[in-house]
Amino acid sequence: MRLIPSLLILSKLFFLFNSCDQKKLLLDTIYPDSSLEIKYQDDYKRNTFFKRINEFKENPIGQNKIVFLGNSITNGLRRHFSKFNRSDLVNRGIDGDISLGILERIDEIIYYKPKAVFILIGLNDFFNDLTKMPEVTPKFVSKNIIKAANKIQRESPKTKIYLQTILPINTQQYQTKLKKDTGNSYYWLESDFEININEQILNTNEFLRNNKIFQVIDLHPLFIDKNNIMNEKYSTDGVHLNKLGYQKWIDKINPVLNSIK
Repeated sequence: MRLIPSLLILSKLFFLFNSCDQKKLLLDTIYPDSSLEIKYQDDYKRNTFFKRINEFKENPIGQNKIVFLGNSITNGLRRHFSKFNRSDLVNRGIDGDISLGILERIDEIIYYKPKAVFILIGLNDFFNDLTKMPEVTPKFVSKNIIKAANKIQRESPKTKIYLQTILPINTQQYQTKLKKDTGNSYYWLESDFEININEQILNTNEFLRNNKIFQVIDLHPLFIDKNNIMNEKYSTDGVHLNKLGYQKWIDKINPVLNSIK
């Protein structure tokens, strides 16, 4: 008589250990390993990247969700999710992330096969001295973005994918705040630097708009001023959005979200 409870206990323990093994295998499969080296990723951004990946592991996407994929601008959107009046939104923004970064972490999205994915990435690719990275061009960045979208679409064909154009920046506003906060500035943001970031953004957005596969949500024109740079009233520092800026974004994508059941 005592054998039966023992067998039941052993069976439960086996199931438990097997489940743990399966979960570990899943995590090892769909999330990037901390040993991963991402080309063009600044060293100081690695800790932020993998800290956020660990948060994703603890709070996986789940089923029947809508995913926002991108960098710090997307990450900041999660503070405004309540304005969408729906509970199926998941944020996958990572501060400082680049186009090659999202390519390394979309396996989680593919695994959970969400209803829709909104992609906004690319600014950080250009937020550096591009003379030292000649390969990082608008064509290179847009190719990475579309490659990520293609991979999601191929592996999860029912997922609706929306590409969002990269927002403009206001280098003067950014430099002013940077000098005030740290006493430093970036030489590659000066107006006379040979590679202009806003021009790189414009050219990348044009590649995105001309793609023949994915719907494009054109955010860029919403945020420019008369000089075609980020309007100060929408930004905290010339790069990141303030409350008014996020509301502008929300108003633009709400009709699209409302069409997704």
